[in-house]
Amino acid sequence: MKVLVADDISKNGVELLKAQGYQVDVRTGLREDELAKAIKDYDVLLVRSATKATRKVIEASKLKVIGRAGIGVDNIDVEAATERGVLVMNAPSGNVISTAELTIGMIFALARRIPQADASMKKGEWKRKEMKGAQVQGKTLGIIGLGRVGAEVAKRAQALGMLVIAYDPLVSPEVGARLHVRLMSLDKLLEVSDFITLHTPLSAQTKDLLGKNQLASMKKSAMLINCARGGVVNEDALYEALSQNKIAGAAVDVFVNEPPAGSKLLTLPTIVLTPHLGATTAEAQEEVGSEIAEQVIAYLRDNVIKNAVNMPAKLDPELVPYMPLAEKLGTFTSQLGKTSAGRIEIQCLGELSKKDTSIITASVITGLLKPLSEEFNVNYINAFAMAKARGIEIVSSTSDESGRFSNLIRVSLQTNGDKVSTAGTLMPDRGARIVEIDGNPVDIVPEGHFLLIAHMDKPGMIGKVGTILGDSDINVASMEVARARARGPAMMILEIDDDLPIEVLRKVRQIKDLTSAIAIKL
Repeated sequence: MKVLVADDISKNGVELLKAQGYQVDVRTGLREDELAKAIKDYDVLLVRSATKATRKVIEASKLKVIGRAGIGVDNIDVEAATERGVLVMNAPSGNVISTAELTIGMIFALARRIPQADASMKKGEWKRKEMKGAQVQGKTLGIIGLGRVGAEVAKRAQALGMLVIAYDPLVSPEVGARLHVRLMSLDKLLEVSDFITLHTPLSAQTKDLLGKNQLASMKKSAMLINCARGGVVNEDALYEALSQNKIAGAAVDVFVNEPPAGSKLLTLPTIVLTPHLGATTAEAQEEVGSEIAEQVIAYLRDNVIKNAVNMPAKLDPELVPYMPLAEKLGTFTSQLGKTSAGRIEIQCLGELSKKDTSIITASVITGLLKPLSEEFNVNYINAFAMAKARGIEIVSSTSDESGRFSNLIRVSLQTNGDKVSTAGTLMPDRGARIVEIDGNPVDIVPEGHFLLIAHMDKPGMIGKVGTILGDSDINVASMEVARARARGPAMMILEIDDDLPIEVLRKVRQIKDLTSAIAIKL
């Protein structure tokens, strides 16, 4: 077995591979053409972030595994690897402690103005009064994303005497209680926190998760830390909030463009900036190097798959078309939930019941977890383990009874006694459709932005909603109303062209006889 290490990883990782009798060659700094030529004789390619495992490289190889010593796999063409039957795996655990510690360091840097004081001293100044700070004991820390890094931050903050609250709809109340963290809505967390730290991936659901309106709802004395991913906080909105003193400070380790040349954030005195240092410790680099080596060995020697980001094994071709639909149903249903996830039920009905539908179940869970889980590359290999770690109970079932559809996937989510559900199918010549929401018959394409409104069916409701959206320059692409009977409970589903600003959603929620209004993004 031959292994090519194309970026520097820990010496221990290399030695672990050699101890298995593998031939290990370390050749760093290879350009695409050079790597494509060199890779032909190797079974395993190990990279960090510098080397690009492009389609050209992968198609020139006979690789069995590509391993990323770290979390992100942006430098690997995962689609090309999957097509060629190459397993791609990452090492997401090794940098957890380093990132959590950096977050705590950022809190102290902001609270005590350490970078500003250091810069002032080096200018020969002595500005004790101007550098007055605040202690963190007794302050409220709001954590957005209570996965592995978020949980480690919580433990350290609690040891400092901070009150820790969190927003994470993918964490069960039991897990929150075990961590001694109070779970709440994002809106409430923004309103009451003294410090806010983010630990989520960048996805369609988390892009600009904190924008102008969210930053405006924070305390003027609050401080924001982002050691997660660039783009989760809108950089223009953050600049405006800081430059106009709408929040007191921010610390940022990640950026939309790295390095952030020309960014307006570089000009602000109330922000602490670091060059993506979350995993940049000797210990973290040692950990991820050893972690990826151990995973490669487990796969090649024992056929044990861990932290895979794709699944090159052949799938039932009749189930493959249903997997994207199942994932969308998971994402849609998770956003319907009002509080933290506790139990998810997946039913495969009709002709699907004759198949092994475990891959459908895994796809639903992937859609449920991926948008907000801080572990990157949640997929149908690791979805079950990640759901279990969050305390989510999974129940799957099948039945040949599917009503008016030949096949149906129904997803139900229980959250603190409340239950929400969706169902979808594939229609001939029409593709994927969501055909049921909370028992109401609908017909919507699972793409784009939606506003779901539960209300009493009475004259004027549509007009009231339309007026608010129109006055806010929100364009409605389509609308339908589902109801069981006239003048009874009903659901209005509006497809809108853009993301719905939080202040517009709040106005809609103030309409009389409206039960709930939820913005959905797919």
